[in-house]
Amino acid sequence: MGIDWAAFFAWLTLMMHWGIIIGLGFRIVTKRRPTGVSLAWLTVIATLPFVGAVVYLLVGELWLAGFRVRRARSLGDQKRARLRELRVESEAHIGVSSGPAQALDAYASHGLGVPTLAGNRVDLYPEADQAFEAMVRDIDNARRRCLLLFYIWSCGGRADAVGEALIRAARRGLECRVLLDAVGSRPFFGCDLDRRMREAGVQVREALPVGRLRSVLARIDLRNHRKIMSIDGRVGYCGSLNLADPKFFKIRKGPWVDMIARVEGPAAEALELIVQQDWWVEQGQEGGKPFEDVNIGAYRPGEVPIQVVSSGPGQTPRATHDMLLTLVYAATRELIITTPYFIPSEPMENALIGAARRGVRVSLVLPDKVDSLMVKHASRAYYQELLDEGIEIRLFRNGLLHAKTMSADGSVCMFGSANIDRRSFDVNFETTMFIYDEGVTAQLVALQRSYMDRSVRVDREAWSRRGVHRRLIEGAAQLASPLL
Repeated sequence: MGIDWAAFFAWLTLMMHWGIIIGLGFRIVTKRRPTGVSLAWLTVIATLPFVGAVVYLLVGELWLAGFRVRRARSLGDQKRARLRELRVESEAHIGVSSGPAQALDAYASHGLGVPTLAGNRVDLYPEADQAFEAMVRDIDNARRRCLLLFYIWSCGGRADAVGEALIRAARRGLECRVLLDAVGSRPFFGCDLDRRMREAGVQVREALPVGRLRSVLARIDLRNHRKIMSIDGRVGYCGSLNLADPKFFKIRKGPWVDMIARVEGPAAEALELIVQQDWWVEQGQEGGKPFEDVNIGAYRPGEVPIQVVSSGPGQTPRATHDMLLTLVYAATRELIITTPYFIPSEPMENALIGAARRGVRVSLVLPDKVDSLMVKHASRAYYQELLDEGIEIRLFRNGLLHAKTMSADGSVCMFGSANIDRRSFDVNFETTMFIYDEGVTAQLVALQRSYMDRSVRVDREAWSRRGVHRRLIEGAAQLASPLL
């Protein structure tokens, strides 16, 4: 009697599938991640035989190379020591400031070892053309070095002027380094501007290089998402704007609407420390001495107190999430949030609902169109519960609103590269500035309200009557939200 090979292979396949479920299931459970994340991955592995396991092994865990973790940790003491020096040089008197500022300062200073630095000047740039013009001017006026760290550099338009300025700076003998995310800036590497920058002496490097297979999965992989420029340790830029001209970059959804801030003072040196750390983590000994010649002495061009918070795997992964939670819980009157990708963690969703129940006016300004269909549906699955609690949701119609901002009580604000989603909270490397100044906050609130004026308010009753098919799609997308 012959062997029934079809039945044999079916049995073998079933056993292998269950072996994978048990093996990876044990690993997922013992990782003790948030319940929603664990259940989502268990569902993927169980319902997508073999494919789910491959996806999990590729992107289900933060496969950060051990050498990067070791290098980052080895720099921790040096970086904290320099930040302590900055704190002494630039003592911030948060004790006389607002309640939200006190709460944030206490958490970052004691919990993260990140001091509040006074003596800064801040200029907000809500338009890309203005920002690129200011960047070029600062590079042309640089005396020692120009350090850039961006998720995306896209050739074309005004962004090219930044590259031309770097070429001029390198030819003057300045040290010019550019660190770009390997996936976000993949089209830039090898382009004509990249080639000419390297020929002029600009050091251009990839951050977190990946193989071909993982690069295809860019949206669900670990990335360096920061947007920072540092000039001589005295001037810094931080915000949501990539080196991409909105007139040329992904215009199918409309122009991307961003903001970035120019900072002078001790906070600019704190930004440079982040760029230097990431550069040295990538380059090792070839990257030179970490934090070399960063100490520029006391420099106080203004009076604005700022905390510069960085987060990422192997460093302080919860920093951004916990600081934003602290800000939401500390608000007493008004909270305005703008973000392109809104997939809140359970603690963040509860914090927003709790703020609304305390009587805080909570407003969310989100883009009507985003560049990810899955994110769009997952985000909208949260709307009804938030609307039922009295939270105002507005959908921006004049392009893809990409600015990541938050203001509380007219006294505290934040902006940077982090979205309100799991990727920014747990996976990506992000940088955020928390600013404790009523003048700067008023400027940001005015910008946020200009976004609201160009948005359509979501009506609670109308939203509750949307079709069953939309509810089904949004609910299914929400199941995957812990993985987005």
